[in-house]
Amino acid sequence: MLSLILQSQEALLTLILGSSLLSCSVLLSFVKKHGFTSALLYPFRQLKQWLNAYLFIIDAPRIIQDGYDKSHGKVFVVDSPDVRYHLVTNPKLIDEIDRAPNDVLSLQAAAKVLLRPEHSMHNFSWFEKRGVDSAPLPKTVRTLLRNELPFILPKTRVANSQIMDEMLGGTGKRPHISKVVRECVAQTNAIAFFGEELANDRDFMIAAEDFIDKTVYIAEAARLLPGFVGTAVVKFLESHFSSQHIIFNALEPVAQRRIDEQELARQGQIVPEHKDCIQYIMEQTMDSKPSQCEITGPWAAGRIVHELMALWFGAVHTMAMATTFAIRDVCMHPEYLQALRAEIESPAYLKWEATGTGMPLLDSFLKESARLNPLDNVSTRRKALKPFTMSNGTRVETGEWLATPLAAMLKDSANWSEPNEFHGFRHVAPAHLASLARLEELKTHYTVSKSWFQIFPKSCKPPQGMLLPLIYPNKTAWVAFFIMNAAEVQLENV
Repeated sequence: MLSLILQSQEALLTLILGSSLLSCSVLLSFVKKHGFTSALLYPFRQLKQWLNAYLFIIDAPRIIQDGYDKSHGKVFVVDSPDVRYHLVTNPKLIDEIDRAPNDVLSLQAAAKVLLRPEHSMHNFSWFEKRGVDSAPLPKTVRTLLRNELPFILPKTRVANSQIMDEMLGGTGKRPHISKVVRECVAQTNAIAFFGEELANDRDFMIAAEDFIDKTVYIAEAARLLPGFVGTAVVKFLESHFSSQHIIFNALEPVAQRRIDEQELARQGQIVPEHKDCIQYIMEQTMDSKPSQCEITGPWAAGRIVHELMALWFGAVHTMAMATTFAIRDVCMHPEYLQALRAEIESPAYLKWEATGTGMPLLDSFLKESARLNPLDNVSTRRKALKPFTMSNGTRVETGEWLATPLAAMLKDSANWSEPNEFHGFRHVAPAHLASLARLEELKTHYTVSKSWFQIFPKSCKPPQGMLLPLIYPNKTAWVAFFIMNAAEVQLENV
């Protein structure tokens, strides 16, 4: 027994000695390469970097603005707890990011990190590259849904009126504006996404609205909580927040019924006609070709629903926030009401309902609201799936991100006169603005030299940008509705 103990002690001492020698060798190599002082300070630098990364959670606007001010147009780096951002402001470099192959820089992979759909969207197995199993989203939103807007938009007026009467009617009712907007946005979008039957199902709509917030809670917990603590919390939230499961279980049989109807139609039978996102996504995946994607063939009902859930989150979450900011700006700048009402009451509104264009004053007002109230501090996110080097020599390693400092760029005095001031008609073409009578006091502030999209040409890329053909008209319709009823509604603490 004694011999065994001695042998064990010798083995332990040998292990300790070997580990010590290896550690000393690594430390000596580090000291030779970086110097003794650098080696001594290394742990403190790592701790500082870790603390700064978590400081990003609560102070991101200041951190990004400081980096932007000091960069003088060069690429600068900002760390968050789970991502290293290389922030780019040069238009040429932004274009390089946009043109990079999808298997090198991926928006889809970045969105997967942000939303954690495997936990927040009923086990959605999200590919890191867009279009692996076909990409119905662009045509669905940009063409098919856009074509239906003349039929959808008039319905929004009725839906909005009913919701406003219910939530604001009677004395003493003072709901928060974000709650009113969220319900209106969800109801009007639901018609386009799910069809009128589900849009009128109260239990389903409660879950559909709740799903937006719960997706954010789950995704943020998954991103920010470390190790086994994060895993445990996310698993609890995933099971406790049931809205994602309610939505999936309600939509999957609907999607399957649409697939079955499509097969019956091919056999020559008469089937109901549907014009909503469920139908468009299903139809677009029926004819996928090997040249378009890696995995061909029609999508299963569950895959259609997963795509729909992601699209729904992007549309409602984005539009509700942007609309709330716009309505607040209407209330804070009543000097614009007369001109905006005149435009909405003119034939221009009917033209806009039919074509989506023709109201330059309201369009400019909404752009200015969006400029001063960006929905995020950064945009044009791309995750590097492979190392990527830009033409200026900046190298981005696998797993790191490229992005643009959206909020800082939209308030840069090099691009805008009085960048921190609200000038609702600064995006109107000068010739059109000059033709308007009685608006002298509102004519004086324009962009310096660049238009809305030239200042930030890639801010309208997917996923948010791909939804603009749907989001923007609905947002415009809701703000127009509010403007016409502003005399009957008052906001407090704006």
